Amino acid sequence: MFQKGLSIMLLLCALFSGQLLASGHGHEFYDVQNADHLLRHSADSDEIRARAREAADELREGHHNVKDRKPEVIHL
Repeated sequence: MFQKGLSIMLLLCALFSGQLLASGHGHEFYDVQNADHLLRHSADSDEIRARAREAADELREGHHNVKDRKPEVIHL
């Protein structure tokens, strides 16, 4: 009987501790940005990612062009 009562008491404390801490200063909350701001941010990120890919492609092409001009070394 004592064990059952203690179990119920611990369960209730566990269930309501989050509510009690959330009402006080126990939890740290972060501001959620609105959907418009998130969409603009993702659009900016997509644009930056596309520019980075283009730059990487240009660098890769330049590297291949330089590599193609070098004479091949034959190891004996």
